[in-house]
Amino acid sequence: MRIFITGGTGLIGSAIIRNLIARHHKVFALGRSETSRNKLIALGATPITGDIHAPQDWCDDLPEIDGVIHAACDFSDAMMQVDQALLDHLIPVLHRMPDRVRFLYTGGSWLFAANSPDQLMDEAAPFDPLPEFRWMIDGINRVLDDNRLDGMVIHPACVYATDPIGHTGLLAANIETARRDNCVHAVGGDTVHLPMVHADDLADLYRLMLERAKPGAAYFGVGINGISNREIAEQIANHFGRADCDIRDMTPAAAMEEYGNWARGLGRNQFLSGRRAAADLGWKPRHTDLETDIASIAKSLDAVQV
Repeated sequence: MRIFITGGTGLIGSAIIRNLIARHHKVFALGRSETSRNKLIALGATPITGDIHAPQDWCDDLPEIDGVIHAACDFSDAMMQVDQALLDHLIPVLHRMPDRVRFLYTGGSWLFAANSPDQLMDEAAPFDPLPEFRWMIDGINRVLDDNRLDGMVIHPACVYATDPIGHTGLLAANIETARRDNCVHAVGGDTVHLPMVHADDLADLYRLMLERAKPGAAYFGVGINGISNREIAEQIANHFGRADCDIRDMTPAAAMEEYGNWARGLGRNQFLSGRRAAADLGWKPRHTDLETDIASIAKSLDAVQV
C-alpha cells in the first residue's frame, strides 16, 4: 500500500513508519523542517514538505495514496482549529484519489471515562472526554461519517518507548528527573492506574488496521493495565535514581501547572480492554512487562554512555 502519515517524526509516527517499511509498504510523511525531512528519509519514508498548520500549502500536491494515518497532535490550545483546517483541505483531496482511501484517525484513551478494574472498558463505551481532548470527537465523527472514505479510529493508551537516546514517551519526565535531581513524581500516587502501550506494539496495530480492519472500525491499543503511577515512579527510581531517590506524589492540578493542561489525563484512573483487536486482527502486544522495559532502557543508556 501507499500510505501518507502526519506526525511521522513523533514517538508514535516514527514507530509506525519503521513498521510499515519493514512490511514493504510505501510511506510518504509530512516534514516541516530539513531536520524532520532528513529523519523521515533515515526511517525509509519519502518526505513531503509541509506543516499541519498550513495544509493549504501542500495538500493539493499529495501523490496517489491508498491510506492515511493521521498521528499528528501538538497539544496546543489551538489544536482543534488546526485539526479542523487540516481535514478541510485533506479530505477533498482524498475524495479525488483514483481509489477509495483508508483513513485511520488517532483518538485516545482520555476520550473515555475513568473506571475500575472490575469494569474493564471496551470500545462500546460512550465518550466522556477530558476538556483538552474533546475536539478529537469532531474529527473522529467527520472521518467515520464520510461515505467516500473508509474511515477507522484507533484509541491508544498512554504510549512509551524503549529507545534510550530517543523519546521514551510517558516515562521520559521521570527518567530525566531521576537522573538529574534524584527525584520522581507519581500523579495521584497509588490511586491512579494508566493503561499503557509500547510504541512498537501500537505501530503493529496501526498496520494491522490498515491491512485488515473493516471500514468504521474502532480499536483500543492497550498492552498493559493495572500498574499505578506510584509503582511506575518506584520502578524508574530504582533503575535511574540513587538509593535515596525521592518519590513524591503529585496532584493532577500540580501536573497541569508543570506540564500543561493536557496533563489532567495523568490523573485519570483507567482500565481498558484490548480483546477486540486481538480477536479481529490477531494483534498480540509483545511488551507486557513494564519493569523489564524500564530495566532495558537503563541498561541501554549505560551502554551508550560508556
